[in-house]
Amino acid sequence: MAVLRATIRGNESWYGDSQQSMRDKQFILNEIRRTAILNGGDPVGVRRFETETGIAEHEWRGSHWARWGDALLEAGFAPLEWTTGSTVEEILDVLARLVRHYGKYPTVSEILISKRNDQTVPTPKTLGRKLGPKAEAIVKLRTYCSARPELADVSAILAKEVIGAIAGNDDHESIIGSRKYKPTGYVYLVKSGKLYKIGCSENHWRRKSELHKQTSEGITEVHTISAIDDAPGIERYWHERFKEKRQHGEWFDLSAEDIRAFKKRKFM
Repeated sequence: MAVLRATIRGNESWYGDSQQSMRDKQFILNEIRRTAILNGGDPVGVRRFETETGIAEHEWRGSHWARWGDALLEAGFAPLEWTTGSTVEEILDVLARLVRHYGKYPTVSEILISKRNDQTVPTPKTLGRKLGPKAEAIVKLRTYCSARPELADVSAILAKEVIGAIAGNDDHESIIGSRKYKPTGYVYLVKSGKLYKIGCSENHWRRKSELHKQTSEGITEVHTISAIDDAPGIERYWHERFKEKRQHGEWFDLSAEDIRAFKKRKFM
């Protein structure tokens, strides 16, 4: 603790001496480490960092780093995992990164796949709660990106998006229940023998009949997910999630836990 207090005092002194000088990259890195020490060893979020240090976002974004996670990595910390308390600006920043990666506004399945590889990505449900339906989220993201030169490429991508899109969140059950929108397809899980098949179809009843004829042991329907949009993308999400258990084609050797995970979803 004595070493930590000495480190804090040293950095605070340097911070005071440097307020009048240009805040260069090393200075900001030291401030990230200093505020982390004061926070029990964990780095703070970008908004709290600005409040506690007076270092505005424009002083580092686009000049030193493209995003806050990059700054944390260089300071020696892992990027912060997503929290429901994150600000709208932080959500839009992550969403802009996804748009840049996919070259379009991401579908629900693409968001879910991205989250499996990057915990800073919010869930579709969080996006819906913070930004509203997909069309509203696109408008907010366009406004956010238009004010930031470093996101000009994202603005260009969003300019091609159709605003009349279906809500991009997980509140699909209420949407389907009200019959405001109809599923565009289905992603199904069926069992034959010891293996499970994950596939998609526009008409899962017709597909079920076809599968019965293709397998000597017949099939048992386990669960079906109604797809609001992009049924093939949702199918790819589950294939990717269970890729280590693939036996051949679309057939997988799934555990009871895997099946429970699939059955949790009625709509996507």
